[in-house]
Amino acid sequence: MLPVKSALLSPGSVERRSIQAPGLQPLFLVGDDELSQAWLRERAASLLTLNAVGLVVNVDTAEGLARLRELAPGLTLSPVSGDDLAQRLELRHYPVLITPTGIEQ
Repeated sequence: MLPVKSALLSPGSVERRSIQAPGLQPLFLVGDDELSQAWLRERAASLLTLNAVGLVVNVDTAEGLARLRELAPGLTLSPVSGDDLAQRLELRHYPVLITPTGIEQ
């Protein structure tokens, strides 16, 4: 299960844009890095309200995954490669929130 590496994704800025994905459950992508940790701390309550599911797309250790889960109690955070999703949605960076109507940081 670990480590998880997503070769097509790295921490960085994401420009907000609209998408049309009716029925998509809100999801977010994070990694085990400082930018993702700060974003998760800041957005945890709103992610919980959205019932968003988290995908940890870059993480090396169980300790790193546990650290992210501690920052977002009540949210599901699963380690998984994000490369397929990155290609389909033309993403290059995370952390990012994906909803049925948009992609934003």
